[in-house]
Amino acid sequence: MAVVPARAVLIVSFNIFRVLCRKYGLYFIIGLTIILFQGYSGYYVLRLGSDERPVERDYLHVLPSDDKSPVDVESRVYQVDKGDADSHNKGPPDALDMNSHELSREWLGIDLPCAIRSRESLSAIRRATTDQCKALIANITCHIQAGTFYPTRLQSSCPTNGKVRGKYMGCFMDSRENRLLRGHAGQLKRNTPNLCCDVCYQRGYMYAGVEYGRECFCGNEELSLQMKASDQMCSMACTGDPKLKCGDYLYISIYQTGLAKYTPVALKVPSPYPVNKSARVAFILTVNGRAIRQMRRLVKALYHKDHYFFIHVDSRQDYLFREVLKLEEQFSNIRVSQYRLSTIWGGASLLRILLHCMVQITKIKEWKWDFIINLSESDYPIKKNEELVAFLTSNKDRNFLKSHGHDTNKFLQKQGLDRTFLECENHMWRIGERRLPLGVRVDGGSDWLCLNRAFVEYVVTSQSQLVQGLKKVYSYTLLPAESFFHTVLRNSEFCQSFTDNNLHITNWKRKLGCKCQYKHIVDWCGCSPNDFTPGDWGKLEASVSRNLFFARKFEAVISQAIINQVDGWLYTPYYTSTPGLESYWENRYHHDDTPQSSMDVALTLYHSGARLSTRAVGQLATTSGSNCKVYATSVLEAHSYHLSDILKGVLVRYVAKSDMETTFQLETWIFRHIKYVPPFEKSHHRLVDLEVGTDFDVKEQVFRNFGVPLGPNSDVTVMLRWSAGVAVEDQVAEDNVQHPQIVLMDPTLTIAAEELLTLEPGEQVLSYTFTLRKPLLPGSWMIKIIISGAVVASHSFLVLPMQFVQGQQISVQKARELHRGPSEPYTDDDLSHLTALFALSHPGNVSAKEVTSHHSNLYGPQLSQWIDELVSRFYTIQDSCYVAGQDVPECVRFLLDSCSHTSWSSLAPDPKSDLGEVDDRTGRISDPYRIGNREF
Repeated sequence: MAVVPARAVLIVSFNIFRVLCRKYGLYFIIGLTIILFQGYSGYYVLRLGSDERPVERDYLHVLPSDDKSPVDVESRVYQVDKGDADSHNKGPPDALDMNSHELSREWLGIDLPCAIRSRESLSAIRRATTDQCKALIANITCHIQAGTFYPTRLQSSCPTNGKVRGKYMGCFMDSRENRLLRGHAGQLKRNTPNLCCDVCYQRGYMYAGVEYGRECFCGNEELSLQMKASDQMCSMACTGDPKLKCGDYLYISIYQTGLAKYTPVALKVPSPYPVNKSARVAFILTVNGRAIRQMRRLVKALYHKDHYFFIHVDSRQDYLFREVLKLEEQFSNIRVSQYRLSTIWGGASLLRILLHCMVQITKIKEWKWDFIINLSESDYPIKKNEELVAFLTSNKDRNFLKSHGHDTNKFLQKQGLDRTFLECENHMWRIGERRLPLGVRVDGGSDWLCLNRAFVEYVVTSQSQLVQGLKKVYSYTLLPAESFFHTVLRNSEFCQSFTDNNLHITNWKRKLGCKCQYKHIVDWCGCSPNDFTPGDWGKLEASVSRNLFFARKFEAVISQAIINQVDGWLYTPYYTSTPGLESYWENRYHHDDTPQSSMDVALTLYHSGARLSTRAVGQLATTSGSNCKVYATSVLEAHSYHLSDILKGVLVRYVAKSDMETTFQLETWIFRHIKYVPPFEKSHHRLVDLEVGTDFDVKEQVFRNFGVPLGPNSDVTVMLRWSAGVAVEDQVAEDNVQHPQIVLMDPTLTIAAEELLTLEPGEQVLSYTFTLRKPLLPGSWMIKIIISGAVVASHSFLVLPMQFVQGQQISVQKARELHRGPSEPYTDDDLSHLTALFALSHPGNVSAKEVTSHHSNLYGPQLSQWIDELVSRFYTIQDSCYVAGQDVPECVRFLLDSCSHTSWSSLAPDPKSDLGEVDDRTGRISDPYRIGNREF
């Protein structure tokens, strides 16, 4: 039989293959592609299981390992979703390309004690202004890098209720779609069962599971015996110790962390016939600002002769401190701390203050208290004292703290607990990552608390490693009081007394309160609650059936109406005829205050108002045929005056002198003109308000300069309030996006700047702060609003010349420097296209420029005259009164009313804020103006 030549076989095979390709080639290619794709997918899944397992986004947070990170394994697991952390953490720029040893002293300002690796620390050193603060940041950073600064492990003494740390529960089958442990998850470069137990314990989980060598899962779920597998299936070596086993692919080795399951204990209902002695409260009031009247109302609402008050006043608030000292003189159960710190938002100083106050309270032997409750001037009770006392009397063994919830890992990230923060220069500097100590459960939430005496004494006296170690950690922590007491309690022998309730209701409005408004004082983004207004009454009313006794925040300059409503709800309303019931006064200036540059514009306005007031008195005297001449000499105080929650002006109290050389006091009411010209056309009816000012509060959407104009060094902020729009003449409400244009013009009609905003449908408040070269030219400025090429509204505002610098009379040189305007254009933007729109000669009105040049050379009486001319164009002297005293001239008594007999003066009666005598029968401060009390 002949053998077929190989060449013939190849030819036949090729022809067959060619025929098949012609008929089935497409199917062949598709099939081959599918085979290759499935093969690659199988390989990828295996790799994904070992290196980059996908995130189960409903509950799982996976941390990819990073071998290039200088941070050790144990600390890397504390950062979950690094990208999201950075999105939350809008702190300082830390993109520094140079090593610290290459950074010059000229660039940083100091010589570094070590080679600092933290870019955040280097950024903080460069931004700090004093050598002392720079050195402190550098020294702390070097100690942290050396590994000797923080404790690495602490010992919890919380009872475990039979749970044993590291107890092996078995090998279980796992599923990517339905994880056995659904809490925190991460990958550890040095994973072991012990380390995973530490991580899970720290985050508040009962179980820890190791899987596929490097993975660590945490959870509190009950373990299903149906998923249990042979221990041989969990045979993969741990990345931290090859001798140990850490599960396998989709097989998990589960251990107890030693944490007992938290079961909330039912609170005891107050008994109508209490056996225990009534609970007494020591209130720690940490107060700030100048709202002494609101604070007196708070004390009146809280006061009982069986309670105690320990008050800390912010170290920057000397006026408030002087006023609070008067309370200490009046009441024996009120003490004022002489140790004072600056309480900036998020600052580590708040924890130091609370601990100091607790120490001092425990030293006052005559104070027989059972609980400590901390409050601020922005808090107010929403239940009667009797209800609070009855509740605490029935639950003397409890400690009341509000926890963040169930996701501790998210809390650690958003709270910045895995970062070191250092407070100096009234700023919280973020200086790098850190490891939290292992062996303890970290918890936190709100820094408003109610702690019983036993636990307070433990915190302030214990020398245990736990308490001292946590004090060290939280001394360099952002918002430390929101976590320190929680963590100490959760890991101490008092852990079972924890009650997840801080007795507070807080008015959170995240869209308004979470706008990173504290970036100027802390390298982090944070949130703050909003003030209650009458529109929030439903929230307060809903608290009746709940164990909530306080609410925050309240602020009388925003809404005194809601405070009156709550106060009347608690202790019966005041009679409607009560003097000053709808009025509120808040001090803005006192002559005993330390001079500050931030007050120079206000002080200039106050002195001008005093001068204009004496002229008005003179004109009144001339009209009445009296020869009464008075002169203003010095300003004593200034208050903002609010009526029915509307700012009504500024009240200036000053020393006046008559022709007889006698001195006496007058107070004048300065009322600001409204210079807003509303929209010219109905088509732009949505624009309902336009304001210009400084210190715009994005949370409350109000200006905090309270009637004080801008100065040459002020930042110009524009606020526009838009309605939702309504149907007008058969037109539907506006539903399209608009782009209003803001144009800013100085007193010479020079266009200073422009900005294009985006206006969405619906009600909206837009604000914008211009970035301009300083100083601003003093005089009458103009804002114009342009929509679709047409000017639809305008607003004039005052930039006031300066009479004072750092509280002292301005010098000739400084006056010329501040009053001539910037040496260059306000911005580098090309604004020539707006010149034609307003028919202006570029770059402004020449004659106006000549007048302005003359004004910049004014000094002394001529400068005061110019200031008074501008103030009189924007303000009116509404009224004046005299402060009762024997030196008040008869002509003044004839022309003016006594301040105590007016309704508007800061010396007018204000019974709601007065603190009278203690009623021995009730133990409370007597308040005769309330309905149901004795006649007045």
